Amino acid sequence: MSVATLAFLIPSKHRHASLARTVVRVLTAARRVDAEVLICDQSPHAFVAPAGVRILHRPELSGLPAARNALLRATTADIVCFLDDDTDIAADFGSELLRLAAREPDGLGWGPVVEVRPRRVQWLHRLAQFGVFADPRRLLSARCDRPTTALFGCCFAVHRGAALTVGFDARRTGYALGEDLDFCLRLTARRAGGLRFAKSLRAVHRRDGHDRQTPDARGAAKTAFLLWLARGHGGRNPCTLLHLLLALAAAASAFGAEPASVRGCWEGVRRWLF
Repeated sequence: MSVATLAFLIPSKHRHASLARTVVRVLTAARRVDAEVLICDQSPHAFVAPAGVRILHRPELSGLPAARNALLRATTADIVCFLDDDTDIAADFGSELLRLAAREPDGLGWGPVVEVRPRRVQWLHRLAQFGVFADPRRLLSARCDRPTTALFGCCFAVHRGAALTVGFDARRTGYALGEDLDFCLRLTARRAGGLRFAKSLRAVHRRDGHDRQTPDARGAAKTAFLLWLARGHGGRNPCTLLHLLLALAAAASAFGAEPASVRGCWEGVRRWLF
């Protein structure tokens, strides 16, 4: 039985300083297993990469999902691991990932629990854990080994062939909040095998530039995401509207790592209505 090949795929734009920090850790992990490291840089001027890193300079691409699709098409690796440009991975990340893939050949993908939440934030998110808004990532408080319907977008690995069958929604431009959740939901709906959190995979999301948006801007962005999610995945479920209202209330609560504001959430609703 042949050993699976691995590629680390990093979309990035206007964040060369963060990218430089991330690449150091990624190269350490990649060299242990002879993995490919590929960056899609959407900045006007391409990142100057060290040896062992391949750059796709694609400033014409309109958003994060489009960059992820370009990276998928540019590699032939069996397993692809998507990383944000501000995520640090452990030196054994690649070897642990290939071990998981070999041990669980029917699995669709794996990832670490990257972000954990305090109890009061978990309880707040429970208000919106219904139907299309059920997101298992929002209720985690520790690293774990367990099946899941969605992995953290800043660090997750999937079989390339399965990912190509669904792709990322390139109609969504810019930061595209929630494109990772949408991808996971569509992937698990179409393909058997499932996703899994793995405690042996270790990563830290530094969240460089987490304060680049104001609470009002975050509120508008989160509201746009929730409305899009309800339209795209809510179907004809009559409870979707109630669940949407609960999710909007949670978004406007001012809790969490990137708190939004009531005014920002209302602005998002106003834009959608008018």
